[in-house]
Amino acid sequence: MSCCASQAREWWSTQVSEDEEFDTGCLCLANIDNEPSGANKIITGSYQGMLRMYYPKQKEYKIEDLILESNMEAPILQIEAGRFVQGSREICMALLHPLKLSVYMVSAVSSGGSVNYYSIALAYEHKLSRPAFNMCYGCFGGVRDRDYFCVQSLDGVLSFFEQESFAFSRMLTTNFLVPGPICYVPKIDSFVICTDAMCIEAYRYQVLAAAADNVDQTAGDGAPGKKVQVDWSTNIGEHARSIEVVRFSRSLSANQQEILVVGEQTIYTLKDSGGIRLQKRLAEYGITASLAYKMPPESPDASANHNLILGTSTGHCLVLKEMQLVWCARLQGMVPAQICVDTLGGVRGMVVLMDGKGKLQICYLGTDPPTASLVNTEMKELNYDEMEEEHQELLRVIRQTHGDGATEPEESLVVDSQVPQVLDLGMNEDDCDADDPVGRSDGMVMQLTVNLCVTLGGGKAVENVSITLKAPQCFALSQTSIFIDKVEPGRPPVIIPIVFRVWNKILCSNLEVAVCASYYSLNNEPRTVASSFLLPFALVAKPIPPVKNAKHKIQLDCNKQPPQLQVLFAGLLNQPHVSAAVSQGMSNLLSIQYVSGTEATVLMLKSSGRFCVQAAEFAALWVLTQELCNRLYEYFGPGGEGAAADDEEPFFITFQDSLPLHDYFALIDDHFDLRRHLDELRKDLADRTQQYRVIQKRLLVRFKDRNPSPLNHLDTLLNLTFEQTLLLTDAIDDVEQALRTVSCHLSAATELVLLLIKFRFGMDEENFIALRRHLTPEVCDTTEQGWEEKVDTSLLHLLRTALARSVKEGNSLPPPMKVPQDTLKLRKRITTVVDRLATGARMTDDAVAGGNLPAERDLMAFVGNYQRTQLRRAGSAAKPGDGSKGSKGGVLADQVKRGQRESKRFKERWWDYCDKYGKGFYDPHRHEQRFLQDRLRSRVPLSPEYRFHLSVSCDQRFCYQGSFVTIGRVCAQTIATSTVWGRASGQRTLAVALNRGPELRQYTGEACWA
Repeated sequence: MSCCASQAREWWSTQVSEDEEFDTGCLCLANIDNEPSGANKIITGSYQGMLRMYYPKQKEYKIEDLILESNMEAPILQIEAGRFVQGSREICMALLHPLKLSVYMVSAVSSGGSVNYYSIALAYEHKLSRPAFNMCYGCFGGVRDRDYFCVQSLDGVLSFFEQESFAFSRMLTTNFLVPGPICYVPKIDSFVICTDAMCIEAYRYQVLAAAADNVDQTAGDGAPGKKVQVDWSTNIGEHARSIEVVRFSRSLSANQQEILVVGEQTIYTLKDSGGIRLQKRLAEYGITASLAYKMPPESPDASANHNLILGTSTGHCLVLKEMQLVWCARLQGMVPAQICVDTLGGVRGMVVLMDGKGKLQICYLGTDPPTASLVNTEMKELNYDEMEEEHQELLRVIRQTHGDGATEPEESLVVDSQVPQVLDLGMNEDDCDADDPVGRSDGMVMQLTVNLCVTLGGGKAVENVSITLKAPQCFALSQTSIFIDKVEPGRPPVIIPIVFRVWNKILCSNLEVAVCASYYSLNNEPRTVASSFLLPFALVAKPIPPVKNAKHKIQLDCNKQPPQLQVLFAGLLNQPHVSAAVSQGMSNLLSIQYVSGTEATVLMLKSSGRFCVQAAEFAALWVLTQELCNRLYEYFGPGGEGAAADDEEPFFITFQDSLPLHDYFALIDDHFDLRRHLDELRKDLADRTQQYRVIQKRLLVRFKDRNPSPLNHLDTLLNLTFEQTLLLTDAIDDVEQALRTVSCHLSAATELVLLLIKFRFGMDEENFIALRRHLTPEVCDTTEQGWEEKVDTSLLHLLRTALARSVKEGNSLPPPMKVPQDTLKLRKRITTVVDRLATGARMTDDAVAGGNLPAERDLMAFVGNYQRTQLRRAGSAAKPGDGSKGSKGGVLADQVKRGQRESKRFKERWWDYCDKYGKGFYDPHRHEQRFLQDRLRSRVPLSPEYRFHLSVSCDQRFCYQGSFVTIGRVCAQTIATSTVWGRASGQRTLAVALNRGPELRQYTGEACWA
């Protein structure tokens, strides 16, 4: 028989329920009332606990086909039919609930020779100590005419019931994660299961019964006992959906059977010993249901074989005969969750299908042709105009699809936040103890209640909505994850109150809270909705009397006259816990104290539009600076009180000082040192625990010996090792807490440096976001990877791609990521990135993405030519004649040659310095001047009387400071230090400014005298 594509023909169907859920195990087909004619009934059970029985006798559904409907008041996980009552050979019904196993007798109550109704009577039930997952039944141990139960729990414990009696329970493994299908093989009297390790394992019933009890019947963990021995194990490499005992292969002898395993994408047949006999991969189909059904024997003496019928996620029904696809039929609008095949309505081979939404259908695999017929186009004339129009229409659809992207679903979930600006002081403190380390004001807890409003737009409801909140480490949330069963459109929004508090031992690094909601659309597609909101500044800080002394400070300039601080920070000063005495006089100076105890101050110079933000800690500058900038942009932005007119210049903030990289690098070093210290402590703890185990083993060996040898102070060593282990664990806890604190400081400092870079170099939002992705403020450290190596790799990638100076830099392979020995390379990368941004290079601008080569070579060439000119002048001055003059000229020539040698040495030192700190970039606030003086000091004795300032302007600007020694008409030159380059425009000109020596004017070309 060959494979055909046809439509399955429906014989009978009904919708069991629209509000109930069904899955594998919720359908059973059996003569459950033991009718003499042997007519099968369809039994369904839902997760909502509804039990129904159907008895279809003819085509199409009629109301009398439903013969029983009962609420079992517990979810029905599985339905089975068998001989479960002692002393009776009649078929009974077993229902598996999460915490009980019930057996019922089904009978038909007749009157006057006809059946009036059906009833069920409870025969017995077993209470389960563990939540059940599935079960199987059979003649365990070789019994006859009766069936026993084996129930598998969610934690992998097998419980055996001999009809009305409980037999025993066994835990197969202690590291069990996810249960799988289970099957009983009568021939070998074994149970075959699929483990979470994707292995098919077999356990003999006699071995399980004889094994020691290793299960605590009350609940919880398994008790210590002998491990259950596995008969055989086979790794199939994927999770199994079902396991059955069949005769699938036609080459089997009369008394042989095999185990059929249907995986996620592969079908296996296994021998009784566990070896794989056959396998077939069905990667193009998503299998949702399977069943091996018995075929009529080919001859009276032959044994019956099985075929395999599969239901797929595409709505097809496949029939396989010995791994060969022999039939394929398309179902009518359903994806089956379970399949049964038996005789119904007097017709053999009827297929009973049920999906997860409660649609029940009886069909047979007919030969209805497809609705779309093939058209013979051999004799049809080709119309090229119509073909071209169709081609253009298809191209238009393709362009529209690619341009608009994927169409949005009909339903749209919206998560809004209602953030009050006034704190909830002293409210809902029942769940907060007096000694909890949270922020307080006058003894009352500083907290804020934010309401999340979840609404749905569209026509249909969505279910199983999961909402997750992510806040900085300084905040304590009442709940970080929320689960909503159902959200319906047109209803009032679902309000979820979230209480925010602040830990008083961690510095606040950000005020932004991210919200993410995930759900499934009507097409069963995963969807996510993300939003964010800012918490008020008053939650993390409170105003205090002015504090003028500070160690760190930055200055920000505005292009417009700012308002008073009382106007900008009105939300902070109008809090109920802020006294009027503190809020008065805050027009030009505002001091605040964070919940962590750190103080910060903002000072406004109203005449110049400059703000000075200062604090005792460098990281404490960030949140106050961020709040100041946000309030300024809000005040001067659209809709604000100081909004600019159409013809006015837009508001912007600038930063003119040097970047505080020295303080930033100090925080990086502190964070990295704590990481290394924590790693060393963990290694020491591993050594101590290993030593503890070795000593324990030696002591146990000596205690078990009948004639033990002396302990030799092993017990003392064991106690000392135990004490050291406790000390190390305490030290690790302390260092981890310190690392979390420093991580918050580093995150805040990174945000501050990024903001200052944006203001310093006038970066647009797109470039700023690109830089923030590489120099990320998200500090997350693990044992394998830390913030330093991630940022170093990101910046190296940035320097080799968007900020590369040449194509050659981008062709080199990146080095593997590993934990560095120090932070020197990271500091160099950050300096180089800032250096190239200062030259005008940008990440998203192709015109300047590659940057330009620095112009130090032009400057050095000018200095070299100037020195060669002086050497020629000195040579002409050393002519023979006047001895004093010749002697003087020779001395001058030696001076110039020595200056040239020192200049060459300086070049070498200069390039070494560039390799260390970045070419052309010097910041006295960041680099140690003593180191630079030792590094770049010229050995020529120089007179401080003569100095010059040299500048070069050719699309870049460089400023150098140097010294001249003038003897007569000869100069020797050397360069001492350099300052920042900046971007400038203009023609290529050179200018030398000297404060003395007009006689040298002829040697300098175009000169500008200071």
